[in-house]
Amino acid sequence: MTSAPSSVDAPAAASASPSPATTGAGRFRPELHGLRGLAIGLVVLYHVWFDRVSGGVDVFLFLSSFLLVGTFLRRVDAGRPTAPLAYWGRTFKRLLPPTAVVVLATLAGVRLVLPPDRWMTAFTDAIGSLLHVVNWVFIARGVDYYAAEEAGPSAFQHFWSLSIQGQVFLAWPLLIAAAVLLARLLRLRVRGVLAVLFGAVLVASFAWSVISTSTQQEIAYFDTFTRLWEFAAGSLLGLALPWWEQRAEQRSRRVPRRGRRRATRAGARSPSSLPLPVRVIMAWTGIIGLVSCGLLIDVQGAFPGWIAAWPLAAAALVLAAGTTGHPLSVDRVLSIRPAVVLGDISYGLYLVHWPLLILYLATTGKERAGLLDGLVLILLSLLLAWLLTRLVDTPVRRWPWASAKPWRAGAVALTCLALALTPVIAAQQHLLADQRDAQARAVADNPGARVLNPDFTVHPDADPDAAPLPSEALLPKDWAKGEEGCTGELAPQADIEPLPKDCGVVPGAPDGKVLISVGNSRMEQFTGSLIPLAKENGWTLITLWKGGCLYAPDAQVSPECDAWSAKAHTYIDRVAPDAVVLNSTFLTPERTEVVAPGLEVTLPELTAAGTDVIAVRDLPRLPLNQADCVRERGEDSPACAPPIPEALTAGRPDAPVLTQQGERVFPLEVNDLVCPEDECTPVIGNVMVSLDADHITSTYAASMQDEVDVRLREAGFSW
Repeated sequence: MTSAPSSVDAPAAASASPSPATTGAGRFRPELHGLRGLAIGLVVLYHVWFDRVSGGVDVFLFLSSFLLVGTFLRRVDAGRPTAPLAYWGRTFKRLLPPTAVVVLATLAGVRLVLPPDRWMTAFTDAIGSLLHVVNWVFIARGVDYYAAEEAGPSAFQHFWSLSIQGQVFLAWPLLIAAAVLLARLLRLRVRGVLAVLFGAVLVASFAWSVISTSTQQEIAYFDTFTRLWEFAAGSLLGLALPWWEQRAEQRSRRVPRRGRRRATRAGARSPSSLPLPVRVIMAWTGIIGLVSCGLLIDVQGAFPGWIAAWPLAAAALVLAAGTTGHPLSVDRVLSIRPAVVLGDISYGLYLVHWPLLILYLATTGKERAGLLDGLVLILLSLLLAWLLTRLVDTPVRRWPWASAKPWRAGAVALTCLALALTPVIAAQQHLLADQRDAQARAVADNPGARVLNPDFTVHPDADPDAAPLPSEALLPKDWAKGEEGCTGELAPQADIEPLPKDCGVVPGAPDGKVLISVGNSRMEQFTGSLIPLAKENGWTLITLWKGGCLYAPDAQVSPECDAWSAKAHTYIDRVAPDAVVLNSTFLTPERTEVVAPGLEVTLPELTAAGTDVIAVRDLPRLPLNQADCVRERGEDSPACAPPIPEALTAGRPDAPVLTQQGERVFPLEVNDLVCPEDECTPVIGNVMVSLDADHITSTYAASMQDEVDVRLREAGFSW
């Protein structure tokens, strides 16, 4: 499961915006450029030394929309078309080349540093980063129970805000173009229409952000729609500030010349009706608020709800104060050479610092960097960011040929995207192809549980050097699943039955029998042994699984699981399957075995409806992740082969309940196949037995099908 929200503050592409740091009037704002550098500096410091989120991401989202609106307002004021296509070309021409370089370099680092079971996830994240949709990838993974065992944050996790910003860079120009067209048709002021539009987005997104953050914060953190209000706030400031400064400038023209000279000598370079001391205090208040945000607030746990207004307000104060020129002012500090350089390389610095940190921590096994190694990481990040800016960002941005026409800029962006995606997708497909080739030879090279049969003989074409299945790269993804979603009559009914995502189908003969596998993820993995049997016998197998939840409709387990079990019960009653397979016992995380709650009620209800029940004794839980142990010690190490949990060596605790239910209940136990002779060896028949500490692999489960079939028939079950 993606740990969401991660401790990744992103500098979104405000630092990479093709717009200069100007207002709508085109005046250069050194304080804005310096604010970029300060924000990215805070992001890096907080990540490296404090393992916290600074709130800088929100400042960058805010600044990017402030600049974006200024870009389009200048076009509208000049009577030129909004030209969204040209904007997209210019913007992504600059964003994609540094992104592509860092993505490919990060993948190389992942290949060298991280174990193979992290590679496939890294490929997925890399593709999502390049396509600017990785925030949705993280959301899908964050709500995916079955990704829970993927250890450590992604080396691409910092791309989530760049993805959100890329999506806004695509949508905002269309909104602005539509507003301009509407204003002209209705003969309204463009700024007024834009203000109403952005105000509506702000209110709707802010409301959703507050609600979502309070109910599903791990999703809300990455959600584009919970962040749109921050862009809308920056856009509204981009509309209001030039208007305010224009009015202030008009008022200043009415001031006697002597007063204007005094104002100039005082250093008030930005038009404003506010007194200079007030503006100086405003700016410093904003800087202090920004710096202290991550220290005083749990940004990672509280954002992006209403509290995200803190860093936005801090940035707004700095922008509203403007360029004062006062010797003690913020803009003087933000205009010094180090701040300017930091602003220049801020985009590159953000891109490189997170992969460096993650790969370093993975290599050393540390949870966070110390003072000295953290300083080295920061200095190395600064150097790489400068090189990335100097060798990639600046040349592409200043390339005369590419900048001369919008279609050329777009062509550069698309070419860069294609050049980056091609090797990533090719490498991903290479891993999948290796797995498919190995699976094609699995009968000979990877017999799995079949070797436990006393009559087993080695296949004459077996390759003694064949690697175990599933491969290390694909092991974390080796979950059993239905071949398609539940549709038609098998589709869950809204509100009263499980969500469609919990329901899958392995189709059988049109008039064949129906088997429902219901329960938790451990039942899911065991069902890998039933899927080929159902297909062979023409049965339709319906998968009804909820991670962490036993099927116990007549018991109280937890509010979430109770609600799901009740809905699953409704679904099973409606579908009326010929058979149901469920866990009749449960091995707790403490490795004690108990009878499934409510079993004495569940079984009679099912059998009374004419449904056969395959009652599976729960499978072992291990005290270690065998894949990690095999990687570190080898598959023959005794440390990787713990004994079976003692509770599973005793008689079945559910036996009294099962014997009372008559001929429709078929007890099944396969723990001797998972842990032969009470020893849980990591590899059997050249197949990895365990996916993690709590689940067998789907591949190994499938290799148990022959023996499972024999035991079911011996118990009286017939397909």
